[in-house]
Amino acid sequence: MLIAACAALVLLMLLWPMDTKNTENEAPETVELTAGDYTRALSAQIAQMVSAITGESEPQVTVTLRTMGETVYATEDKQSEKSAEEYSGESLNRTQTDGDTQKTYILVKAADGSQKPLIVTKTEPEIRGVVVVSRGGGDPKMREKIVEAVKTALDLSSTQVCVVGYSEYTYGNE
Repeated sequence: MLIAACAALVLLMLLWPMDTKNTENEAPETVELTAGDYTRALSAQIAQMVSAITGESEPQVTVTLRTMGETVYATEDKQSEKSAEEYSGESLNRTQTDGDTQKTYILVKAADGSQKPLIVTKTEPEIRGVVVVSRGGGDPKMREKIVEAVKTALDLSSTQVCVVGYSEYTYGNE
């Protein structure tokens, strides 16, 4: 009971906002991650979760992506159209119409004074699959717990999660 209370207190301290300045009028700062940075960070989070389940110190986790997500920016489209008609006497022989579209990105001023394109929508990266190599992965009950935890955390199907034990992983690599 005392351990659970201490863990709850530590969790509360970690989640409690430390910065109390008013940021209501400031635009949120976004950090663009590369695919490698994103998968490493996600792998580390899953490894922590697996460690909590199995009690082992360093499970190996690999996350692969199907897509890195997409950012759609606000644009303003200007269309111009030119038309030319060719007559032969009083009858119309030919009409030629040329159209041109010019697309410009709508920019907004950031808190630091720089201009950045206005984001309309941003989709999250899509995960292709997760492989977990864990000492507990050889035990069917532990394997099931790990698969369920990863499926739930990342909203994946069980076919996208592979959990193996170290002995299975090193077999044939020796």
